[in-house]
Amino acid sequence: MRCAYCELKMECSSKGRDCWGGTLELPEYRDPGVRSYTTYSAFLQHVYGNNLTRLQEVIFVCRMMGFKEVGLAYCAGLEREGQLMAEALAPHFEVRSVRCDRCVAPDGRFVIDPDRRFELYRQDDKTVVEALNALGAPFHITLGLCIEQDILFNKHSKVPVSNFAAQDWVLGHFPLGVIYTSYQRKKYLQGKGLPKPGQVRRTRLQDLIVFAQRAGFKAIGLGFCNGLFEEVRILSDILSQYFVVYSVCCKTSGIDKKTQNTPYMNPNAAFESACNPVGQGKILSRLGVDLVVQLGICLGHDVTFARFSLPPTTTFAPKDRVLCHNTLAALYSDAHVLDVDYNDPRPYEVARKYADPNPRDAGAEKTSA
Repeated sequence: MRCAYCELKMECSSKGRDCWGGTLELPEYRDPGVRSYTTYSAFLQHVYGNNLTRLQEVIFVCRMMGFKEVGLAYCAGLEREGQLMAEALAPHFEVRSVRCDRCVAPDGRFVIDPDRRFELYRQDDKTVVEALNALGAPFHITLGLCIEQDILFNKHSKVPVSNFAAQDWVLGHFPLGVIYTSYQRKKYLQGKGLPKPGQVRRTRLQDLIVFAQRAGFKAIGLGFCNGLFEEVRILSDILSQYFVVYSVCCKTSGIDKKTQNTPYMNPNAAFESACNPVGQGKILSRLGVDLVVQLGICLGHDVTFARFSLPPTTTFAPKDRVLCHNTLAALYSDAHVLDVDYNDPRPYEVARKYADPNPRDAGAEKTSA
């Protein structure tokens, strides 16, 4: 699968085309533990369109899930951002925070040490994730973790985990700057993007390439939102210089939202395809990739995607349609307080209306009873 080079202009999304060879039948979406995470972002889109920041979506989804507590893990190098995130969440939840200090020197200085990070990954170090697991929150949010710790969190967290911001020491923790900046994009596409010897401050993309090479990985799978089609094509072009790259878009299998009892964004549309994170994870696992990389997958869908991906999984960049996928801007600019009423009944009403994956069956059972 190479959806990044789709010549059908994403007909899975617009017409329900299935390029996998038979629409996947996915009973997992009837599991309440899966359905909630795969439908709540759709409910928010139904009410607000694409006008919520990632932070606003995090707060809404966690409130809709009924969470009273959330866990937050952040890198010691992003102490201020971790504190700002905790402050933004605190009016809604009890925030249980853990700082990853695995690269903090004995004198208290934060040291960017790629060798140290890789050694911790090689040892399957669980120190940070187990510290957060022990605090008992039902949902984990990570902020600014390195690729190695990101993978370990996805692997060992006892509860669902979502990446709020990806570490990038060159581009201000905005990894997609590599794609959006013409100088950076040209350099990487020409094969000149690898870090220089001794360079420890790296872009997320440099860290991804060097980590995968060092781990001996040969094939990388990209799971992406079809709203970032151009971005993932460029990312795939860059990574293909070093690895075999497969890519699967979120609309794979062209499943009609009606079959999942999920509302259309446009009520007058003839067809709308549902996001399919279960299918994305299963397809990339079947393809036998060594590493799975998420790009711009919806909040909640990222949780499900990681759950059904067998290889190690990390996030290149989380989605934020309002802030051009620069999620931390919400913390820096106070955008998280703008014009959002978290007590707005509409998304909660939509969630109740579409709670049952197949209300017709439920109605039949009620009638027969």
